[in-house]
Amino acid sequence: MADRTERAVINHLIEVCRDAERGFRLAAEQVRTEEVKRLFLRLAEQRHAFAEELLPHAYRLGGPSVPEGMGFASLHRSWMQIRARLASNPEHAVLEEAVRGERFALSAYDDAVQEMLPPETRELVEVQDLGVRVAGRLVAGMAER
Repeated sequence: MADRTERAVINHLIEVCRDAERGFRLAAEQVRTEEVKRLFLRLAEQRHAFAEELLPHAYRLGGPSVPEGMGFASLHRSWMQIRARLASNPEHAVLEEAVRGERFALSAYDDAVQEMLPPETRELVEVQDLGVRVAGRLVAGMAER
């Protein structure tokens, strides 16, 4: 994300969070185990909250300019549905795709942490980065079962 404006960095994170929220909600629909379903719904709510927390920071920097999600995120959600339908263990396939999605989200947050951000924004991004790391470990742990 080198040479991106603060506004672009924050808007990218909002977009990543909204896409993750959609992905986790879809994943919750694809699994049968209540524990996994609850985890996905909880993570969808987390990402919704993350996006909402970032919005005031985007407004201070000129406003959000968030489209309705990234094209590859939509493709990833479609791929998750296909894998769930074709896999011998659909739940495991969905968990593997969720792990892939979390790697992308973590990369976006890691990039954002490296950018020049206002101190209050940086603090929020660092806290959310930690939340994404914990979520990634939870999802990966479920996939390893």
